[in-house]
Amino acid sequence: MTKSIVLLLLLSVSTICYSQNLYSALHMNDSREYKFGRPKRIIEENTFYSSHTEIAKNIKVFDAAGMLLTEERYTQDGILTAKLTYINDTTRHLKLSRIFERWLKYGRSKEIAVSHYDEHGFLIGSIDSTANGKIIDVVKIVNNSKGDPIELVLFDANNNPFGKETAEYNYDKNTVVASVFKNDGTKLSSDTAKIRFDAASSYDKSNYNQYNDVVGYSTTNLNGSVNLYECEYKYDKTGNWTEQKIYKTTLKPNGKKERQLDRFFKREITY
Repeated sequence: MTKSIVLLLLLSVSTICYSQNLYSALHMNDSREYKFGRPKRIIEENTFYSSHTEIAKNIKVFDAAGMLLTEERYTQDGILTAKLTYINDTTRHLKLSRIFERWLKYGRSKEIAVSHYDEHGFLIGSIDSTANGKIIDVVKIVNNSKGDPIELVLFDANNNPFGKETAEYNYDKNTVVASVFKNDGTKLSSDTAKIRFDAASSYDKSNYNQYNDVVGYSTTNLNGSVNLYECEYKYDKTGNWTEQKIYKTTLKPNGKKERQLDRFFKREITY
């Protein structure tokens, strides 16, 4: 599993449009918060260890169809910093729009992202705008016959292209290669990721457990160095994880492996 820093930098201008890159467009309507049952609420406490410890708290509420309805984000001191509200098509299980509210030091901001689908229910683009209707950016998507995006172009408020991504799919191996291009056609990066997470263990048994949760992965830095990670879980009776520990692992010259706790996620799930 690799992560393109270049891609994130290229598209960081759009903070709200939740289909702003090809990877997020591919997985936009996936149910990633849980795998089993139909939770009503999930309270998360996420701890990140680096030069200093940071704790983030989230409260997620789901509608009767099991789709994410609201998400509130808090600091470790309980201060609300952001709220996301979704409008869903529960019949087709599609996200139609998202309102993103943020409480900043000097006031509150509000942005609205609206998604567009074709007659088959395939995502073909989105528009991100301010609360008063001013367009921030526009995304246009071309899909293949399966409804998976093969080209995504990001436009600014003046309809100028800001960057392009393309995708090549290997369905036999459940992988997609996404490439990022500048407007002049210069390729900036190319990365491989999973097409479907709900079937990942069928293609890669060594890195996934029986609950289809990843137990090992790697990320690649801009300088070519590789970070290795291992994951451990605790589960509730339904089969959804309630604790996830992520360790950053290092292979020493003597062949021994050193593990350091990188992130610790806890969830309280109400059904």
